[in-house]
Amino acid sequence: MNAMTGLGTRIGNPAGRVLTMRMFFFMTGIGVSAWAITVPFTKIRFGLDDATLGLILLAPGIGGILAMPLVALLMARFGSRAVLVVCGLFFGALLPALTVAPNVPAFTALLFAYGVMFAGLDISMNAQAVVIESRASGLLMSSFHALFSLGTLSVAVVTSFLLRLGLTNTICALLCSVLCLAIVSRGQRLVPPAEDLPAEGRALAMPNRATFLLGLCCFACFLTEGAATDWSTIFFRFSRGVNIASAPLGYAGFAVMMFGSRLLGDRVAMWLGKAHVMRIGSLIAAAGFMLAILTPYEVTDVIGFGMVGLGIGNIAPLVFSAAARVKGMSPTASVPAVVTLGYVGFLIGPVIIGFVANLVSLPFALGLDAVMMVAISFAANAVVTKA
Repeated sequence: MNAMTGLGTRIGNPAGRVLTMRMFFFMTGIGVSAWAITVPFTKIRFGLDDATLGLILLAPGIGGILAMPLVALLMARFGSRAVLVVCGLFFGALLPALTVAPNVPAFTALLFAYGVMFAGLDISMNAQAVVIESRASGLLMSSFHALFSLGTLSVAVVTSFLLRLGLTNTICALLCSVLCLAIVSRGQRLVPPAEDLPAEGRALAMPNRATFLLGLCCFACFLTEGAATDWSTIFFRFSRGVNIASAPLGYAGFAVMMFGSRLLGDRVAMWLGKAHVMRIGSLIAAAGFMLAILTPYEVTDVIGFGMVGLGIGNIAPLVFSAAARVKGMSPTASVPAVVTLGYVGFLIGPVIIGFVANLVSLPFALGLDAVMMVAISFAANAVVTKA
């Protein structure tokens, strides 16, 4: 049976599904940005060095990796909507808890739970998005991910403003939590199990060559996104000496340009071609890292991280769309496999950055990420995989 059987059929209330899906991507961006801003506060609160912080950041990675097989099985059994709603509830509730953990062990345990919930949220959300896009008349994946970027950007900018007004990071995280939970309450508007990804084949399967290559591209892209999420604020605060209230502006530059690139990404991909978008984007991201590393000015550093966001913005959406068209694998197996490898990059990558930063320096670690982005430009043709 063709892996795409069932993906071409019409879903009920398509406009409502698309709007709700965008809201869930927005919610995920809120949660990730709230966590990114919590990182420097946690470093200061517990007096952590880069290596120790990097080690603590292993907790969500381990939690997420251990959750991956269970998430795939739960999606095959209950559908991606149920997994998305349950993980979204716990994901939102954890945000303020992370800011008030009484000690390092408690904080690490909460991070482990955060990683488990983010894994389920990320895989099930992209599985839902694949279904909706595959049954639409054109590309939608970049626009979905644009709302994720809008969520991260909104929180970065608003939190910076609220911190300047004197609010605590805990209050800001609580506000983010309330908004996340309000969006999750609309989960019943998403695609139900009867219209979900076709469930033929095994829920767990070894990735084939095409899936593995897409997974590596996703790994590199998400590692870069994780580096910007977890380390851009640290870079501005401790490598450039920017005050704590302004330090999130580097991440804001990254988020706003990622949002802009994804907002137009579907049209650009149809105009230039998917492979060209990925190839050019990875080189722009590499150049952005080098600009931030080599120039000691706050403005050029913000521009550099903005270039990183512009460059990688459309890589993951293109990879996810291609994952549903891989020959020889059901989308219920290929999509989670690719998302899983990307997720590993997002969570494990910042840990690697931390260890390298402690051994050499944070700018050197970010430079290695730039080299990796150049390397994946040679695999750009992977995103035109056809079923």
